[in-house]
Amino acid sequence: MNIESTIRSMTTEEKVGQMFMLAFAADQMDEARILMEEHLVGGAYIGDDNVPTARAALALCNKLQSFAADTRLGIPLLLGADQEGTWSVMTAESAMGPGNMALGATADPQCAYDMFRVIARETSAVGLNVVLGPAADCNSNPHNSIIGMRSFGENPELVARMTAAAVRALQENGSVATLKHFPGHGDTTLDSHRGLPTVARSRDELRAIDLRPFAAGIGAGAKIVMTSHIIFSAFDSERPATLSPVILGDLLRGELGFDGMVVSDSMNMHSMKRNYDPIDAAIQGFNAGVDLMMLAEEHYDHDAGRYLENQRALIRATIRAVDDGVINAERVDDALRRVLRLKIEAGFSTWPRPQTAIVGGPENRAIELAAARRAVSVLRDRQALLPINRAAPLTLVNTTERSAYDVLTQTRGIGPNQATAAFDVFAQALSAKCDDLTIIKAEDFDLAAIPSAGALIAVTENYTLPGLDFDGALQASIVRALQEEAGDRLIVVALRDPYELAEYPEIGTYVCSFSFRPCAAQAAAQVLLGEVEPGGRSPVSVPGTDVIA
Repeated sequence: MNIESTIRSMTTEEKVGQMFMLAFAADQMDEARILMEEHLVGGAYIGDDNVPTARAALALCNKLQSFAADTRLGIPLLLGADQEGTWSVMTAESAMGPGNMALGATADPQCAYDMFRVIARETSAVGLNVVLGPAADCNSNPHNSIIGMRSFGENPELVARMTAAAVRALQENGSVATLKHFPGHGDTTLDSHRGLPTVARSRDELRAIDLRPFAAGIGAGAKIVMTSHIIFSAFDSERPATLSPVILGDLLRGELGFDGMVVSDSMNMHSMKRNYDPIDAAIQGFNAGVDLMMLAEEHYDHDAGRYLENQRALIRATIRAVDDGVINAERVDDALRRVLRLKIEAGFSTWPRPQTAIVGGPENRAIELAAARRAVSVLRDRQALLPINRAAPLTLVNTTERSAYDVLTQTRGIGPNQATAAFDVFAQALSAKCDDLTIIKAEDFDLAAIPSAGALIAVTENYTLPGLDFDGALQASIVRALQEEAGDRLIVVALRDPYELAEYPEIGTYVCSFSFRPCAAQAAAQVLLGEVEPGGRSPVSVPGTDVIA
Protein backbone atom coordinates (compact mmCIF):
# COMPACT_ATOMS: atom_id res chain seq x y z
CA MET A 1 0.00 0.00 0.00
CA ASN A 2 1.27 3.45 -0.94
CA ILE A 3 0.11 5.69 1.91
CA GLU A 4 -0.06 8.99 0.03
CA SER A 5 -1.90 7.61 -3.00
CA THR A 6 -4.26 5.73 -0.70
CA ILE A 7 -5.05 8.90 1.23
CA ARG A 8 -5.68 10.82 -1.99
CA SER A 9 -8.11 8.13 -3.09
CA MET A 10 -10.11 8.09 0.13
CA THR A 11 -13.35 9.90 0.80
CA THR A 12 -13.76 11.95 3.97
CA GLU A 13 -16.08 9.24 5.29
CA GLU A 14 -13.42 6.58 4.80
CA LYS A 15 -10.72 8.72 6.38
CA VAL A 16 -12.77 9.51 9.47
CA GLY A 17 -13.80 5.88 9.88
CA GLN A 18 -10.17 4.81 10.03
CA MET A 19 -9.65 7.21 12.95
CA PHE A 20 -11.99 5.30 15.30
CA MET A 21 -11.48 2.19 17.42
CA LEU A 22 -14.85 0.98 18.62
CA ALA A 23 -15.97 -1.70 21.05
CA PHE A 24 -18.96 -3.98 20.89
CA ALA A 25 -20.55 -6.57 23.13
CA ALA A 26 -20.08 -10.25 22.36
CA ASP A 27 -23.61 -10.58 20.97
CA GLN A 28 -23.41 -7.51 18.71
CA MET A 29 -21.56 -8.88 15.69
CA ASP A 30 -23.99 -7.32 13.24
CA GLU A 31 -23.31 -3.89 14.74
CA ALA A 32 -19.59 -4.55 14.35
CA ARG A 33 -20.09 -5.56 10.72
CA ILE A 34 -22.03 -2.39 9.94
CA LEU A 35 -19.44 -0.14 11.58
CA MET A 36 -16.56 -1.81 9.76
CA GLU A 37 -18.11 -2.40 6.35
CA GLU A 38 -20.19 0.75 6.04
CA HIS A 39 -18.05 3.20 8.00
CA LEU A 40 -14.55 1.72 7.47
CA VAL A 41 -13.84 1.84 11.22
CA GLY A 42 -10.11 1.33 11.68
CA GLY A 43 -10.02 -0.91 14.70
CA ALA A 44 -11.76 -2.60 17.59
CA TYR A 45 -11.17 -2.85 21.31
CA ILE A 46 -11.48 -6.52 22.26
CA GLY A 47 -12.48 -7.53 25.78
CA ASP A 48 -12.65 -10.84 27.59
CA ASP A 49 -16.38 -11.15 26.96
CA ASN A 50 -15.55 -11.04 23.24
CA VAL A 51 -12.72 -13.57 23.50
CA PRO A 52 -12.96 -15.78 26.62
CA THR A 53 -10.86 -18.50 24.94
CA ALA A 54 -8.16 -18.75 22.29
CA ARG A 55 -10.49 -20.48 19.86
CA ALA A 56 -13.07 -17.73 20.31
CA ALA A 57 -10.37 -15.11 19.78
CA LEU A 58 -9.16 -16.62 16.52
CA ALA A 59 -12.72 -16.95 15.20
CA LEU A 60 -13.59 -13.38 16.15
CA CYS A 61 -10.42 -11.84 14.72
CA ASN A 62 -10.92 -13.69 11.45
CA LYS A 63 -14.54 -12.58 11.28
CA LEU A 64 -13.72 -8.93 11.99
CA GLN A 65 -10.88 -8.90 9.48
CA SER A 66 -13.24 -10.40 6.90
CA PHE A 67 -15.49 -7.37 7.38
CA ALA A 68 -12.52 -5.10 6.67
CA ALA A 69 -11.48 -7.17 3.66
CA ASP A 70 -14.93 -6.67 2.12
CA THR A 71 -14.54 -2.89 2.02
CA ARG A 72 -13.42 -0.98 -1.06
CA LEU A 73 -9.87 -0.55 0.21
CA GLY A 74 -9.57 -3.74 2.26
CA ILE A 75 -7.45 -2.08 4.97
CA PRO A 76 -6.82 -4.49 7.89
CA LEU A 77 -8.03 -3.65 11.38
CA LEU A 78 -6.18 -2.77 14.55
CA LEU A 79 -7.44 -5.27 17.11
CA GLY A 80 -6.32 -4.21 20.58
CA ALA A 81 -6.71 -5.83 23.99
CA ASP A 82 -5.73 -5.01 27.58
CA GLN A 83 -3.47 -8.04 27.94
CA GLU A 84 -1.27 -6.51 30.59
CA GLY A 85 -1.15 -9.19 33.28
CA THR A 86 -3.43 -7.43 35.74
CA TRP A 87 -6.17 -6.97 33.14
CA SER A 88 -6.60 -9.68 30.56
CA VAL A 89 -8.38 -11.44 27.74
CA MET A 90 -8.64 -15.19 27.07
CA THR A 91 -8.39 -15.27 30.84
CA ALA A 92 -9.49 -18.88 31.17
CA GLU A 93 -6.58 -20.08 29.04
CA SER A 94 -3.84 -17.49 28.50
CA ALA A 95 -0.55 -17.20 30.38
CA MET A 96 -0.79 -13.46 31.03
CA GLY A 97 1.66 -13.57 33.93
CA PRO A 98 1.46 -12.11 37.42
CA GLY A 99 1.18 -8.47 36.29
CA ASN A 100 3.48 -5.48 36.27
CA MET A 101 3.93 -4.86 39.99
CA ALA A 102 5.05 -8.46 40.47
CA LEU A 103 7.47 -8.07 37.56
CA GLY A 104 8.70 -4.86 39.17
CA ALA A 105 9.34 -6.81 42.37
CA THR A 106 11.88 -8.92 40.49
CA ALA A 107 13.73 -5.71 39.46
CA ASP A 108 14.87 -7.64 36.39
CA PRO A 109 14.11 -6.23 32.92
CA GLN A 110 14.84 -9.65 31.43
CA CYS A 111 11.98 -11.06 33.49
CA ALA A 112 9.68 -8.38 32.07
CA TYR A 113 10.96 -9.12 28.58
CA ASP A 114 10.30 -12.85 28.94
CA MET A 115 6.76 -12.30 30.20
CA PHE A 116 5.77 -9.75 27.58
CA ARG A 117 7.27 -11.98 24.90
CA VAL A 118 4.75 -14.62 25.98
CA ILE A 119 1.97 -12.04 25.87
CA ALA A 120 2.99 -10.98 22.35
CA ARG A 121 3.14 -14.52 21.04
CA GLU A 122 -0.17 -15.57 22.56
CA THR A 123 -2.12 -12.54 21.41
CA SER A 124 -0.65 -12.41 17.91
CA ALA A 125 -1.26 -16.15 17.52
CA VAL A 126 -5.01 -15.53 17.53
CA GLY A 127 -5.01 -12.30 15.52
CA LEU A 128 -4.91 -9.68 18.28
CA ASN A 129 -2.27 -7.39 16.83
CA VAL A 130 -2.09 -4.59 19.44
CA VAL A 131 -1.41 -4.94 23.15
CA LEU A 132 -2.79 -1.96 25.06
CA GLY A 133 0.17 -2.01 27.41
CA PRO A 134 2.49 -1.75 29.18
CA ALA A 135 1.27 0.73 31.75
CA ALA A 136 4.22 3.12 32.09
CA ASP A 137 2.73 4.86 35.13
CA CYS A 138 4.85 5.32 38.27
CA ASN A 139 2.49 4.35 41.08
CA SER A 140 3.77 6.99 43.47
CA ASN A 141 0.44 7.48 45.27
CA PRO A 142 -0.45 4.57 47.60
CA HIS A 143 -4.11 5.58 47.45
CA ASN A 144 -4.29 5.18 43.68
CA SER A 145 -7.46 3.20 43.10
CA ILE A 146 -7.03 2.25 39.45
CA ILE A 147 -3.33 1.78 38.61
CA GLY A 148 -1.83 -0.03 41.60
CA MET A 149 -0.65 -3.47 40.48
CA ARG A 150 -0.88 -2.39 36.84
CA SER A 151 2.31 -0.37 37.48
CA PHE A 152 5.84 -1.76 37.68
CA GLY A 153 6.40 0.33 40.80
CA GLU A 154 7.05 3.82 42.07
CA ASN A 155 10.73 4.36 41.23
CA PRO A 156 11.03 6.12 37.85
CA GLU A 157 14.29 4.36 36.95
CA LEU A 158 12.87 0.91 37.68
CA VAL A 159 9.63 1.64 35.83
CA ALA A 160 11.60 3.02 32.87
CA ARG A 161 13.79 -0.08 32.59
CA MET A 162 10.85 -2.47 32.85
CA THR A 163 8.75 -0.42 30.41
CA ALA A 164 11.50 -0.41 27.80
CA ALA A 165 11.96 -4.17 28.16
CA ALA A 166 8.23 -4.78 27.78
CA VAL A 167 8.07 -2.62 24.64
CA ARG A 168 10.98 -4.48 23.05
CA ALA A 169 9.48 -7.85 23.92
CA LEU A 170 6.11 -7.04 22.41
CA GLN A 171 7.45 -5.53 19.21
CA GLU A 172 10.18 -8.12 18.63
CA ASN A 173 7.61 -10.90 18.88
CA GLY A 174 4.84 -9.94 16.52
CA SER A 175 2.79 -7.38 18.44
CA VAL A 176 2.57 -3.62 18.88
CA ALA A 177 3.14 -1.95 22.25
CA THR A 178 1.06 0.89 23.69
CA LEU A 179 2.54 3.16 26.36
CA LYS A 180 -0.14 4.36 28.75
CA HIS A 181 -1.54 6.52 30.32
CA PHE A 182 0.37 9.58 29.07
CA PRO A 183 1.74 11.61 30.74
CA GLY A 184 1.20 9.42 33.81
CA HIS A 185 -1.67 8.10 35.95
CA GLY A 186 0.42 7.21 39.00
CA ASP A 187 -0.23 10.19 41.27
CA THR A 188 -4.02 10.11 41.27
CA THR A 189 -6.51 8.99 43.89
CA LEU A 190 -9.59 9.35 41.67
CA ASP A 191 -10.21 6.58 39.14
CA SER A 192 -10.64 8.25 35.73
CA HIS A 193 -13.32 5.67 34.94
CA ARG A 194 -15.41 7.53 37.52
CA GLY A 195 -14.36 11.17 37.30
CA LEU A 196 -11.81 13.67 36.04
CA PRO A 197 -8.64 13.65 38.18
CA THR A 198 -6.13 16.49 38.49
CA VAL A 199 -2.40 16.08 39.07
CA ALA A 200 -0.78 19.16 40.63
CA ARG A 201 2.88 18.23 40.26
CA SER A 202 5.25 20.84 38.87
CA ARG A 203 6.73 20.50 35.41
CA ASP A 204 10.07 19.52 36.90
CA GLU A 205 8.45 16.84 39.05
CA LEU A 206 6.50 15.45 36.12
CA ARG A 207 9.66 15.30 34.01
CA ALA A 208 11.68 13.67 36.79
CA ILE A 209 9.05 11.10 37.73
CA ASP A 210 6.14 10.48 35.38
CA LEU A 211 7.70 11.21 32.00
CA ARG A 212 10.85 9.12 32.40
CA PRO A 213 9.23 5.74 31.68
CA PHE A 214 7.47 7.19 28.64
CA ALA A 215 10.75 8.56 27.35
CA ALA A 216 12.32 5.14 27.86
CA GLY A 217 9.45 3.40 26.10
CA ILE A 218 9.62 5.80 23.17
CA GLY A 219 13.37 5.24 23.03
CA ALA A 220 12.72 1.49 22.88
CA GLY A 221 10.57 2.03 19.80
CA ALA A 222 6.99 2.05 21.08
CA LYS A 223 4.63 2.62 18.16
CA ILE A 224 1.58 3.80 20.14
CA VAL A 225 1.03 6.14 23.09
CA MET A 226 -2.34 6.22 24.88
CA THR A 227 -3.53 9.47 26.42
CA SER A 228 -4.93 9.89 29.92
CA HIS A 229 -8.14 11.68 30.88
CA ILE A 230 -6.35 13.69 33.57
CA ILE A 231 -5.69 17.40 34.01
CA PHE A 232 -2.00 18.17 34.54
CA SER A 233 -2.24 21.72 35.78
CA ALA A 234 1.46 22.49 35.28
CA PHE A 235 1.06 22.01 31.52
CA ASP A 236 -2.62 22.73 30.91
CA SER A 237 -4.89 23.84 33.76
CA GLU A 238 -8.09 23.63 31.72
CA ARG A 239 -7.98 20.51 29.55
CA PRO A 240 -7.21 16.85 30.27
CA ALA A 241 -4.28 15.39 28.38
CA THR A 242 -6.54 13.77 25.78
CA LEU A 243 -7.86 17.17 24.75
CA SER A 244 -4.69 19.21 25.23
CA PRO A 245 -2.59 20.35 22.25
CA VAL A 246 0.02 21.48 24.76
CA ILE A 247 0.45 17.99 26.20
CA LEU A 248 0.01 16.00 22.99
CA GLY A 249 1.75 18.52 20.73
CA ASP A 250 4.38 20.48 22.62
CA LEU A 251 5.20 17.78 25.17
CA LEU A 252 4.68 14.40 23.48
CA ARG A 253 5.48 15.29 19.87
CA GLY A 254 7.88 18.13 20.59
CA GLU A 255 9.83 17.51 23.79
CA LEU A 256 9.74 13.68 23.73
CA GLY A 257 9.97 13.44 19.94
CA PHE A 258 7.26 10.80 19.54
CA ASP A 259 6.20 10.33 15.93
CA GLY A 260 4.05 7.23 16.31
CA MET A 261 0.29 6.91 16.65
CA VAL A 262 -1.61 8.54 19.52
CA VAL A 263 -4.70 6.70 20.73
CA SER A 264 -7.10 8.10 23.29
CA ASP A 265 -8.07 6.21 26.37
CA SER A 266 -11.71 5.22 26.15
CA MET A 267 -13.92 8.22 25.56
CA ASN A 268 -16.74 6.32 27.28
CA MET A 269 -15.09 6.67 30.67
CA HIS A 270 -16.91 8.91 33.12
CA SER A 271 -14.02 11.37 33.22
CA MET A 272 -15.10 12.23 29.66
CA LYS A 273 -18.80 11.48 29.57
CA ARG A 274 -19.64 13.40 32.73
CA ASN A 275 -17.69 16.49 31.73
CA TYR A 276 -17.87 16.76 27.93
CA ASP A 277 -20.36 16.29 25.17
CA PRO A 278 -19.19 13.21 23.19
CA ILE A 279 -19.08 15.07 19.88
CA ASP A 280 -17.27 18.10 21.32
CA ALA A 281 -14.78 15.81 23.07
CA ALA A 282 -14.04 13.90 19.87
CA ILE A 283 -13.48 17.12 17.91
CA GLN A 284 -11.24 18.56 20.63
CA GLY A 285 -9.30 15.32 20.87
CA PHE A 286 -8.61 15.08 17.15
CA ASN A 287 -7.59 18.73 17.03
CA ALA A 288 -5.30 18.24 20.02
CA GLY A 289 -3.41 15.45 18.29
CA VAL A 290 -5.28 12.18 18.85
CA ASP A 291 -4.92 9.97 15.77
CA LEU A 292 -7.22 7.14 16.82
CA MET A 293 -10.26 7.71 19.01
CA MET A 294 -11.14 4.74 21.20
CA LEU A 295 -14.63 4.09 22.49
CA ALA A 296 -14.11 0.98 24.56
CA GLU A 297 -15.74 -0.09 27.82
CA GLU A 298 -19.19 0.32 26.41
CA HIS A 299 -20.59 -1.06 29.66
CA TYR A 300 -20.62 2.48 31.06
CA ASP A 301 -24.23 3.62 30.85
CA HIS A 302 -24.55 1.02 28.14
CA ASP A 303 -27.80 0.97 26.19
CA ALA A 304 -27.59 -1.89 23.73
CA GLY A 305 -30.58 -0.59 21.82
CA ARG A 306 -28.85 2.72 21.04
CA TYR A 307 -25.26 1.51 20.72
CA LEU A 308 -25.07 1.45 16.94
CA GLU A 309 -27.05 4.66 16.61
CA ASN A 310 -24.73 6.48 19.02
CA GLN A 311 -21.54 5.34 17.30
CA ARG A 312 -22.83 6.24 13.86
CA ALA A 313 -23.93 9.65 15.10
CA LEU A 314 -20.45 10.33 16.46
CA ILE A 315 -18.75 9.31 13.22
CA ARG A 316 -21.16 11.40 11.15
CA ALA A 317 -20.67 14.42 13.41
CA THR A 318 -16.90 14.09 12.96
CA ILE A 319 -17.34 13.94 9.20
CA ARG A 320 -19.40 17.14 9.33
CA ALA A 321 -16.71 18.78 11.45
CA VAL A 322 -14.14 17.95 8.77
CA ASP A 323 -16.40 19.17 5.98
CA ASP A 324 -17.04 22.42 7.87
CA GLY A 325 -13.37 22.97 8.63
CA VAL A 326 -13.80 22.57 12.39
CA ILE A 327 -11.28 19.75 12.11
CA ASN A 328 -8.61 20.74 9.62
CA ALA A 329 -8.30 18.42 6.63
CA GLU A 330 -4.51 18.34 7.06
CA ARG A 331 -4.97 17.19 10.66
CA VAL A 332 -7.10 14.32 9.36
CA ASP A 333 -4.52 13.32 6.77
CA ASP A 334 -1.76 13.56 9.37
CA ALA A 335 -3.65 11.21 11.69
CA LEU A 336 -4.45 8.87 8.84
CA ARG A 337 -0.79 8.67 7.81
CA ARG A 338 0.11 7.45 11.27
CA VAL A 339 -2.73 4.92 11.39
CA LEU A 340 -1.86 3.50 7.97
CA ARG A 341 1.88 3.59 8.60
CA LEU A 342 1.40 1.60 11.78
CA LYS A 343 -0.59 -1.03 9.93
CA ILE A 344 2.07 -1.30 7.23
CA GLU A 345 5.10 -1.28 9.57
CA ALA A 346 3.54 -3.89 11.80
CA GLY A 347 2.91 -6.13 8.82
CA PHE A 348 -0.71 -6.65 9.70
CA SER A 349 -2.55 -9.27 7.72
CA THR A 350 -6.27 -9.71 7.46
CA TRP A 351 -5.86 -13.39 8.18
CA PRO A 352 -3.99 -14.49 11.33
CA ARG A 353 -2.34 -17.87 11.32
CA PRO A 354 -4.15 -20.40 13.52
CA GLN A 355 -1.79 -21.07 16.43
CA THR A 356 -4.22 -21.37 19.31
CA ALA A 357 -2.27 -24.29 20.80
CA ILE A 358 0.46 -22.00 22.11
CA VAL A 359 -2.01 -20.02 24.27
CA GLY A 360 -1.44 -21.18 27.82
CA GLY A 361 0.99 -23.84 26.61
CA PRO A 362 3.48 -25.56 28.96
CA GLU A 363 6.45 -23.34 28.02
CA ASN A 364 4.44 -20.17 28.60
CA ARG A 365 3.05 -21.47 31.89
CA ALA A 366 6.57 -22.21 33.05
CA ILE A 367 7.68 -18.66 32.22
CA GLU A 368 4.81 -17.03 34.09
CA LEU A 369 5.29 -19.25 37.14
CA ALA A 370 9.01 -18.49 37.17
CA ALA A 371 8.24 -14.76 37.10
CA ALA A 372 5.69 -15.11 39.90
CA ARG A 373 8.16 -17.08 42.03
CA ARG A 374 10.86 -14.45 41.64
CA ALA A 375 8.38 -11.74 42.66
CA VAL A 376 7.25 -13.18 45.99
CA SER A 377 8.75 -11.21 48.84
CA VAL A 378 8.93 -12.00 52.54
CA LEU A 379 8.65 -8.43 53.75
CA ARG A 380 8.75 -9.59 57.37
CA ASP A 381 9.46 -12.80 59.27
CA ARG A 382 10.26 -11.55 62.77
CA GLN A 383 9.29 -14.79 64.48
CA ALA A 384 11.06 -17.02 61.91
CA LEU A 385 7.81 -18.80 61.03
CA LEU A 386 8.87 -19.60 57.48
CA PRO A 387 8.92 -22.04 55.91
CA ILE A 388 5.93 -23.67 57.56
CA ASN A 389 5.99 -27.23 58.85
CA ARG A 390 3.68 -29.05 56.47
CA ALA A 391 3.32 -31.98 58.90
CA ALA A 392 2.07 -29.79 61.75
CA PRO A 393 -1.50 -28.50 62.24
CA LEU A 394 -2.20 -25.45 60.08
CA THR A 395 -5.17 -23.06 60.01
CA LEU A 396 -5.90 -21.08 56.85
CA VAL A 397 -8.30 -18.13 57.04
CA ASN A 398 -9.91 -16.47 54.05
CA THR A 399 -10.47 -12.85 55.02
CA THR A 400 -12.67 -12.16 51.96
CA GLU A 401 -16.36 -12.93 51.82
CA ARG A 402 -17.32 -15.09 48.86
CA SER A 403 -19.79 -12.53 47.52
CA ALA A 404 -16.97 -10.03 47.01
CA TYR A 405 -15.58 -12.07 44.12
CA ASP A 406 -18.71 -11.76 42.00
CA VAL A 407 -17.66 -8.40 40.55
CA LEU A 408 -14.43 -9.77 39.07
CA THR A 409 -16.17 -11.14 35.99
CA GLN A 410 -18.84 -8.46 35.66
CA THR A 411 -16.88 -5.63 34.07
CA ARG A 412 -17.85 -6.40 30.44
CA GLY A 413 -14.45 -7.43 29.24
CA ILE A 414 -12.03 -5.10 30.98
CA GLY A 415 -10.57 -5.79 34.37
CA PRO A 416 -9.32 -9.00 35.97
CA ASN A 417 -11.95 -11.35 34.44
CA GLN A 418 -10.73 -13.99 36.91
CA ALA A 419 -13.36 -16.59 37.67
CA THR A 420 -11.30 -18.42 40.30
CA ALA A 421 -10.36 -16.42 43.37
CA ALA A 422 -6.68 -16.17 44.25
CA PHE A 423 -7.47 -17.61 47.68
CA ASP A 424 -8.87 -20.78 46.14
CA VAL A 425 -5.72 -21.38 44.12
CA PHE A 426 -3.56 -20.79 47.19
CA ALA A 427 -5.69 -23.03 49.38
CA GLN A 428 -5.62 -25.85 46.84
CA ALA A 429 -1.82 -25.64 46.58
CA LEU A 430 -1.44 -25.90 50.36
CA SER A 431 -4.06 -28.65 50.68
CA ALA A 432 -2.11 -30.83 48.28
CA LYS A 433 1.02 -30.67 50.45
CA CYS A 434 -0.11 -30.22 54.07
CA ASP A 435 -1.17 -33.12 56.29
CA ASP A 436 -3.48 -31.27 58.70
CA LEU A 437 -5.01 -28.17 57.13
CA THR A 438 -8.16 -26.45 58.39
CA ILE A 439 -9.75 -23.80 56.16
CA ILE A 440 -11.98 -21.13 57.70
CA LYS A 441 -14.25 -19.01 55.50
CA ALA A 442 -14.66 -15.31 56.15
CA GLU A 443 -18.40 -15.86 56.58
CA ASP A 444 -17.71 -18.40 59.34
CA PHE A 445 -14.94 -16.49 61.07
CA ASP A 446 -15.16 -16.74 64.85
CA LEU A 447 -12.14 -15.80 66.89
CA ALA A 448 -13.17 -18.25 69.62
CA ALA A 449 -12.94 -21.10 67.12
CA ILE A 450 -9.34 -20.40 66.12
CA PRO A 451 -7.05 -23.21 67.38
CA SER A 452 -4.76 -22.18 70.23
CA ALA A 453 -1.74 -23.84 68.68
CA GLY A 454 -0.19 -24.27 65.25
CA ALA A 455 0.59 -21.88 62.44
CA LEU A 456 -2.12 -19.47 61.41
CA ILE A 457 -2.29 -18.04 57.88
CA ALA A 458 -4.58 -15.17 56.86
CA VAL A 459 -4.90 -14.46 53.14
CA THR A 460 -5.73 -10.97 51.89
CA GLU A 461 -6.58 -9.97 48.31
CA ASN A 462 -7.15 -6.92 46.14
CA TYR A 463 -8.11 -6.56 42.49
CA THR A 464 -7.80 -3.55 40.18
CA LEU A 465 -11.30 -2.91 38.90
CA PRO A 466 -12.37 -0.16 36.44
CA GLY A 467 -14.94 2.12 37.99
CA LEU A 468 -15.66 -0.36 40.78
CA ASP A 469 -14.17 -1.41 44.11
CA PHE A 470 -13.26 -4.85 45.38
CA ASP A 471 -15.00 -5.21 48.72
CA GLY A 472 -12.17 -5.78 51.16
CA ALA A 473 -13.78 -4.12 54.17
CA LEU A 474 -13.82 -7.31 56.21
CA GLN A 475 -10.19 -8.19 55.56
CA ALA A 476 -8.54 -5.66 57.84
CA SER A 477 -10.89 -6.38 60.74
CA ILE A 478 -10.18 -10.12 60.56
CA VAL A 479 -6.43 -9.56 60.34
CA ARG A 480 -6.47 -7.18 63.30
CA ALA A 481 -8.49 -9.64 65.36
CA LEU A 482 -6.06 -12.46 64.55
CA GLN A 483 -3.10 -10.22 65.27
CA GLU A 484 -4.49 -9.36 68.69
CA GLU A 485 -5.32 -12.97 69.52
CA ALA A 486 -2.37 -14.86 68.04
CA GLY A 487 0.11 -12.29 66.76
CA ASP A 488 3.31 -14.28 67.22
CA ARG A 489 2.08 -17.18 65.08
CA LEU A 490 0.18 -15.20 62.46
CA ILE A 491 1.35 -15.21 58.85
CA VAL A 492 -0.34 -12.77 56.49
CA VAL A 493 -0.13 -13.76 52.82
CA ALA A 494 -0.98 -10.82 50.57
CA LEU A 495 -2.16 -11.92 47.13
CA ARG A 496 -2.19 -8.25 46.23
CA ASP A 497 -0.10 -5.06 46.61
CA PRO A 498 1.41 -4.39 50.07
CA TYR A 499 -0.29 -1.05 50.79
CA GLU A 500 -2.64 -2.66 53.33
CA LEU A 501 0.33 -3.11 55.68
CA ALA A 502 -0.13 0.52 56.74
CA GLU A 503 -3.39 -0.56 58.41
CA TYR A 504 -1.66 -3.07 60.70
CA PRO A 505 2.04 -2.13 60.83
CA GLU A 506 2.82 -4.51 63.71
CA ILE A 507 2.28 -7.70 61.72
CA GLY A 508 5.37 -9.83 62.30
CA THR A 509 5.23 -12.14 59.27
CA TYR A 510 4.07 -10.75 55.96
CA VAL A 511 4.49 -12.40 52.57
CA CYS A 512 3.50 -10.48 49.43
CA SER A 513 3.04 -11.77 45.88
CA PHE A 514 2.17 -8.32 44.40
CA SER A 515 -0.45 -10.13 42.32
CA PHE A 516 -3.78 -11.92 42.49
CA ARG A 517 -3.18 -14.13 39.45
CA PRO A 518 -3.23 -17.94 39.85
CA CYS A 519 0.49 -18.21 39.11
CA ALA A 520 1.19 -15.75 41.96
CA ALA A 521 -1.00 -17.67 44.41
CA GLN A 522 0.78 -20.87 43.47
CA ALA A 523 4.18 -19.23 43.87
CA ALA A 524 3.26 -17.83 47.29
CA ALA A 525 2.24 -21.29 48.48
CA GLN A 526 5.56 -22.72 47.27
CA VAL A 527 7.44 -20.05 49.22
CA LEU A 528 5.54 -20.87 52.41
CA LEU A 529 6.26 -24.57 51.92
CA GLY A 530 9.95 -23.90 51.46
CA GLU A 531 9.97 -25.17 47.89
CA VAL A 532 11.02 -21.80 46.47
CA GLU A 533 13.33 -19.15 47.89
CA PRO A 534 11.64 -15.73 47.98
CA GLY A 535 13.56 -13.26 45.86
CA GLY A 536 11.30 -10.29 45.39
CA ARG A 537 11.59 -6.81 46.83
CA SER A 538 8.70 -4.39 47.11
CA PRO A 539 8.74 -1.94 44.19
CA VAL A 540 6.51 0.43 46.17
CA SER A 541 6.83 2.04 49.61
CA VAL A 542 4.18 1.70 52.30
CA PRO A 543 3.82 4.91 54.35
CA GLY A 544 4.18 4.46 58.08
CA THR A 545 6.05 1.15 57.77
CA ASP A 546 9.57 -0.09 57.12
CA VAL A 547 8.67 -1.12 53.57
CA ILE A 548 10.69 1.16 51.30
CA ALA A 549 11.02 0.77 47.54
